[in-house]
Amino acid sequence: MDQQHIVDDLRQRLLLLQKDRRANVDLIETTKVNNAEEIGKLREENKELKARLTKLHKTFTSSKQQRKNELSTLRKEVIRKKAEYDSLKVASGKRKRELAKLGDEAKACELEAGAGMGTGTGTGT
Repeated sequence: MDQQHIVDDLRQRLLLLQKDRRANVDLIETTKVNNAEEIGKLREENKELKARLTKLHKTFTSSKQQRKNELSTLRKEVIRKKAEYDSLKVASGKRKRELAKLGDEAKACELEAGAGMGTGTGTGT
């Protein structure tokens, strides 16, 4: 092989290496652009997910507090109804005792009235 042929062969190899390098650079640039776009999409998706999570957390916290308030209200209502029940039970007991006492008094009155009629003067015309 002569020197010119060797030089031409080296130039051709150098040219091929430069083309390969340029192709690799283009591929890297394309990958870089695609990665930047993907990163942007992921950041936007992450931002939306954080917003949804914050909203859900607020909703959960709010409904949790609401349930606590409702439970507290129900407990107060139960205590109030129990006190009302106890008060009515006491009043009912008093009324039953008064009724029994009045019943006894009515029987006594009936006995007195019956005894008074039977032992009256007896003078009838």
